[in-house]
Amino acid sequence: MLNLRFLSKIGFWASVSGMAFVFAACSKGSGITPSQVSKAFVKDLVLPSYTVLAQESEALQDALQTLADNPTEAHLAAARQQWIETRPLWEKTESWAFGPAATEGLDGDLDDWPVSTLELDQALATDPFTADTFAKLGTTSIGFHGIEFILYGDGDTLPRAADLTPQEYTYLGLAGEAFQETAQQLLNSWMGDSGFGAQLMEDPDATVLEMVEGIIGTLEEVHLEKLAAVLEDGPEGLESRFSGNTNVDIVANVSGAQRVYEDTGLKQLLAAKDGDLAQQLSEALSMGVMTAEALPSRLSKRLDDPEVTTSMVATIAATESAFHLMSRALGVLDSF
Repeated sequence: MLNLRFLSKIGFWASVSGMAFVFAACSKGSGITPSQVSKAFVKDLVLPSYTVLAQESEALQDALQTLADNPTEAHLAAARQQWIETRPLWEKTESWAFGPAATEGLDGDLDDWPVSTLELDQALATDPFTADTFAKLGTTSIGFHGIEFILYGDGDTLPRAADLTPQEYTYLGLAGEAFQETAQQLLNSWMGDSGFGAQLMEDPDATVLEMVEGIIGTLEEVHLEKLAAVLEDGPEGLESRFSGNTNVDIVANVSGAQRVYEDTGLKQLLAAKDGDLAQQLSEALSMGVMTAEALPSRLSKRLDDPEVTTSMVATIAATESAFHLMSRALGVLDSF
C-alpha cells in the first residue's frame, strides 16, 4: 500500500525546488523584487513546510500514544520510524527559525539540545510520573531529543519494549502531545492576516535581510557547534546522537539554507547587484550539501576513524565558506 503521507512530503519538496526555475525566468524579464522574494518565502516555503511538520507531528503523537497504550516491539519500531520521518522536516526549517520560533520559545520546546539526561532520569524515577511532573521539565528534557532518548536509549544498546518503564511510557504519551501542540502553534503563528508571515510581507526589504541572517545562523551553527565543537570536545555535543541521525540533521540544515537562497528568488535578487557572488554562493551551498551527504551515520561511534573525521572536516570547510560568502551577501543586499 502506498504511503500517502510520504508521497505528499516528496511532492511538497519537489514543488518547492521547481520554484527556482520560475524565479529564474522572472528575473530575465523585469527583474525580481524584494516583495516577490518575501511572498515566495512565506507562502511557498515557510507555510507549506510548517504545515507538513504539523501533520507529521500529529502522526508522531499518534505513534507514541499507541506505543504507550500497547507497548509492543512493532509499536516501538513504528514510533522510531515516525521520529526519523518527522525529524528532517524540522531541521530543514532551521534557517527560518526566527520570529515566533524564537520569541515564543517554540524552537526550544521542539529542539533544545543536548538532552539533560540527569534531569530526565530523575523525573522518570518519580512514581507515578504525571502531567505535572512533565510540565516541570526544562526544554532540554522534552521535544525531539527527550523523545529520542527514551526511544533509542543512550545509543549503545537499543531498548526493547519490555525494557521501558511505565513512567517512560507515560512520558512518551505526554511528550508527543506537547510536541504536536507546539508544532501546530508554530504553524498558526505564521498564518492569517495578522500572523508573522503577513507582517514579514509588509516590509519586504527587512524580510530579505532576515532571510539572509537566518541562513548565516544555520551555516554558523553547523560548522561551529554541530561539527567543529564535536571534533574538539567529543561526541556528547552531537545532535541526534542517540538515534545516530546526526548526518541526516546536517543534510537537512544545509539543504534548507540552500532552498531559501535558490527557491525564493533571493539568488536572483543578489545577482542583480553582484553576479559573481551570487554564483559563488550557489556553488558553495551545493558543496555544503554534497559534503554533508557524504557524512556517515552514527558519528558518535566513529570519531576515531580518520575517514570519518576527514568527511566532517570537509563539511566544516564547505559550510564555513558558504557562511562567509553569505555574510558578504548580507552587506550587498543591505545596500538595496
